[in-house]
Amino acid sequence: MVDWQGGRQQLMMRSIFLASVCLLTLLVSPSLIRAAERPNVLLIVADDVGYSDLGCYGGEIDTPNLDRLAAEGIRFSEFHVNPMCTVTRTSLMTGHTHCQSDEYRRSIPVARLLKDAGYSTSLSGKWHQPKNPLDAGFESFYGFLGGAIDSWTGKEGNRHAIQTDREQPRPVEQGWYSSDAFTNRTIQDINRAKKANQPFFAFLAFNAPHTPLHAPRANVEKYYQRYQDGWQTLRQNRYQRLKTMGMIDDRYVMTEPDGEVRRWEELPAKIQKQEARRMAAYAGMLDRLDWNVGRLLQHLTDEGLRENTMVIFMADNGGAYNNGDIRTYDQQIPWQAGTNAFVSNGWGYLKNTPFRWYKSCAQEGGVSVPLIIRWPQTLASQSGQIRHQRLHVTDLYPTLLELSHANYPAVDGDRDLEPLYGQSILPLLRDPEIDELGIHDEMFWAFNQTGKGLTRGHWKISSISDGPWRLYDIHKDPAESRDLAHERPDVLREMSASWFQFAKERTAMPTSWRSPLKPYQEGWGFHRARMVMPGYVRAVPAMAATNVSVQTDLTFHFEEPIRFANSKGKTLRLYEASEVEHPIWEADPEPGDPAEGSRSICFSDLPELKSNTTYFALADPGWITIGGHPAGPLNDGAYWYRFRTGTGEDVSAK
Repeated sequence: MVDWQGGRQQLMMRSIFLASVCLLTLLVSPSLIRAAERPNVLLIVADDVGYSDLGCYGGEIDTPNLDRLAAEGIRFSEFHVNPMCTVTRTSLMTGHTHCQSDEYRRSIPVARLLKDAGYSTSLSGKWHQPKNPLDAGFESFYGFLGGAIDSWTGKEGNRHAIQTDREQPRPVEQGWYSSDAFTNRTIQDINRAKKANQPFFAFLAFNAPHTPLHAPRANVEKYYQRYQDGWQTLRQNRYQRLKTMGMIDDRYVMTEPDGEVRRWEELPAKIQKQEARRMAAYAGMLDRLDWNVGRLLQHLTDEGLRENTMVIFMADNGGAYNNGDIRTYDQQIPWQAGTNAFVSNGWGYLKNTPFRWYKSCAQEGGVSVPLIIRWPQTLASQSGQIRHQRLHVTDLYPTLLELSHANYPAVDGDRDLEPLYGQSILPLLRDPEIDELGIHDEMFWAFNQTGKGLTRGHWKISSISDGPWRLYDIHKDPAESRDLAHERPDVLREMSASWFQFAKERTAMPTSWRSPLKPYQEGWGFHRARMVMPGYVRAVPAMAATNVSVQTDLTFHFEEPIRFANSKGKTLRLYEASEVEHPIWEADPEPGDPAEGSRSICFSDLPELKSNTTYFALADPGWITIGGHPAGPLNDGAYWYRFRTGTGEDVSAK
């Protein structure tokens, strides 16, 4: 006879026991139940790397470790970020497209959600976001809070910048170098997570290769000969390699640069040698970064973490330049602390092959960057493949949430959170044949007055320096070689209305960022000239204009009245790119000049210029006073004004 009563009691006691165990497990560590399934994440962000700088993206710089990462993982040809480092990092941390976040007031940092999900979270390197990384969910921080440092001293300007957690910044030890030190700390962070038996989210945010360009001497000098052929030849070489490896196809049309890029053949041999060494400094800094990536990859292997660690490598914006002062550049030594080495925009033009323009604009040169993902446990069968689907940096946030089994909340305390802008890319990793817009379609960009843009479907609009919208069919013309604004005004109107509606309703951007566009185009470099000429409105010929008439005046327009007090002997001069020592024209306006008290000054006494030639201006500090403030210098470096003439026929400046 069966004792049903006793059996029922035993079953009940067993159920209570199992339920208690499950409840206890949930209470003790709800996030660790599925920890074994979840990968570690090593996120590596390089600062200011151009689309084609890496060897695996067609570049001539030695990046064997990143190339190996690509060979063992997946490369993406259509990964987009934002025009500047700080707004890209905001999107990375918040899942929102730059000023949607409103200084994190509408967002919750991804590190916080990962920490709540049981991940060990750490940041080593550059933050460049509000407050301290520990306020954003990182459990440990070693690095700097600002935008850039001297890689030998750890200083930002004259101040020490390197700190640990919330401690005050301190001087770094002798022999310190930023890329090495940040990598060392990341290795320590990984070790700490392994010891605690936690999955980790380790964010390594290199300062490199952001200016000033600092690298060990051996890394720099190995490239001295590599850049002697100049940016035009090397750009063509990169373009061919990109096509051969399948990163781009015949739809990508190589475009000529605008007037800000000097043609290599018109530079004197002395300047060519100087320029080759400038790019060698950049290459050496990226070379050293790659060596440190190799150290990290080897450490993952040595610690048995390789298979279940997703390594993500990306850049934060397109390739940059800062020109440097033409008169002092030879004094900038990359392996010496305190120097301020830069590259010119000719090398910026090379970095972003096959695109035009650079960091801070919403043209593809400013927002298209490398993305490599390696995750051997899941993606080994796809090693070495290239994906051409459209992606945006905001897609990484939901990807990290899905990997960690975390959810995005609708509210955070008493705050309503902005919905995420991106989508997880894990479906693409599972299905390489997903539609090209299957993960991401619309991309919205805005940074100051320098770069605005919107992509939707096959169409894209962009504006430089608040000039008129340009319109491109980026399915047929992904390198933006043909502006269709006049051919398709219907599309342009619709896209423009969408940009302004999004800017007004979905972001917290300053009103000045969404002011009406100008009816004329002030060229690339306008934002630089405004830094030293407050109230500067425009010039004719425009900054970076091409096809300028050989018989041209030179006119500057300002918002406030101009004066010439204390300007005697402080001149404005015009030079040919091939002759940097002797000006072809010079002016020294003084009190009593006819332009005094007006808002523009026109120089009509320029000599007839040569055809197909680049010209640049130099100006002494105080050559003009604008609204009571003396202007700073034009130095053909950080603050420059250039244009290029046309064939010599009767053409107008544009």
